Amino acid sequence: MDHETDTFTKKLKELSKRYARAQLVPLHQARDFVARQLGFQHWNDVTKEHRTGWLPTQAQLSSIENLLINSLPEDEAGRPKHGYYIQTSIFENDVQHRKTDGHGYQISVSLGDVHLYGKGWHLYVPEAPNKTPRLEIAKQIEQEAPVHEPQFQKQALSIALKRAEQVRAGIASDWPRRSTKPDKEGVVRHPISGAESNKWYCLHCDSSMTGKQIAKSLWHCPSCDASPLDIHENAWWLEDGDSGAKPLEDIDIQGRPDLVVDVADTRLKLELDPERITLLIRSALVEDASNASERLGAIFADINIHEDNDVWITFDEDLWPEHKEPVSALAVAALLGIRVEQELCLRELPFAWPGLGEHTSSTVEYTEMMLKAYASQRADKSTE
Repeated sequence: MDHETDTFTKKLKELSKRYARAQLVPLHQARDFVARQLGFQHWNDVTKEHRTGWLPTQAQLSSIENLLINSLPEDEAGRPKHGYYIQTSIFENDVQHRKTDGHGYQISVSLGDVHLYGKGWHLYVPEAPNKTPRLEIAKQIEQEAPVHEPQFQKQALSIALKRAEQVRAGIASDWPRRSTKPDKEGVVRHPISGAESNKWYCLHCDSSMTGKQIAKSLWHCPSCDASPLDIHENAWWLEDGDSGAKPLEDIDIQGRPDLVVDVADTRLKLELDPERITLLIRSALVEDASNASERLGAIFADINIHEDNDVWITFDEDLWPEHKEPVSALAVAALLGIRVEQELCLRELPFAWPGLGEHTSSTVEYTEMMLKAYASQRADKSTE
């Protein structure tokens, strides 16, 4: 057997194996699938011809690769290592730009969830196969966007569901074979903990399910869509007085629900709560300050917001001049439609000699002067 034919056989076997894992079918079915693409009835026919030196044409090879790539996540057909898809997709940042019926959209995957974005709309398909897909449409452009048309919604959902199936196939191809295909007793292996059982329990909703049921739902709870981390081989959290786990019947598992469409005004809204008003007024006060002392006064001032959003500013008379109007702060208040009241008072200051800051606009120079003043004190000299 020469190197070329040996490489060809290994490649077909590896692709068949990954296809079997991804599509949750037995390996012999996956190999027969590949054989049919080559024009044979069964995989055994391929191996027989291979022993005689037969090689497929380039067109046949391209056809097989395209079919496998379309059924697996993008670029998955060439990945040889287990665990690679999940590891790379957790932080996937690949955003693809496409068009359907002349309308542009973006498609991406984040933590197993599929997202389609267009102008004024967002379609979201969760990783959990029994969870509802949702379409959010911006109300302000509802009639302008093509996504309000049922036919466009159907096309967009079809695109997203196909990508979701590819993601599902990629995840399944990374897991052990026993995690997606029960044995004859219905035993499956947890893809994370490695535990094996034919009966499983959901920590989130206290449901119990068979190995076949949980494997088919990609280890998300078929009842509440809880993640694989919430699925355990025994209900250790239930105590004697509890009602016990609720068995799930196959009829209770409905599969992916229909698309839900939400129309909402997605424009950002300004909420002027006391914290935001205070931030704007204080920023304006700092802008009004003409020296380091007044800047400290702006930062040190008490700003109180009344229930009607009117503002009361209390300055310290040693840090803010008595007759100085906070022009910028008043202008900001006028833009916000609120009234401002001011007052002066005497309070305990953070630093001695507040007048030092009146001689400079630099905080560095003020700090230097303040440190020298503290250092030059004599024991018999007052700080007044």
